[in-house]
Amino acid sequence: MTFEQFCNPAFRRQEQVTVKSEAVWASFIELDGLINFSRLAKRYFGKSQSWFAQKLHGNSVDGKERKFTPEEYKQLSAAFRDIASKLEAYANCIDKATD
Repeated sequence: MTFEQFCNPAFRRQEQVTVKSEAVWASFIELDGLINFSRLAKRYFGKSQSWFAQKLHGNSVDGKERKFTPEEYKQLSAAFRDIASKLEAYANCIDKATD
């Protein structure tokens, strides 16, 4: 990777999203402040924000690395799709409302 490529956010994102853990990480960096981790963890996983953060960051707890399982990656994708469909519906509602 050249220095110019490293400095290009679009190139770096393209490189990152080829690995699930990196794709999740890149998504949350770009969504920073737009999605509440605590609510996402509770609503879609039934877990705490700290559980979610440990998985997201790959922290070691009791000597074991925490990372998302294949099923949890599917749950996260489904959560993003659910949020996206709700946002789309809200946008449509605003567009249809009268002044």
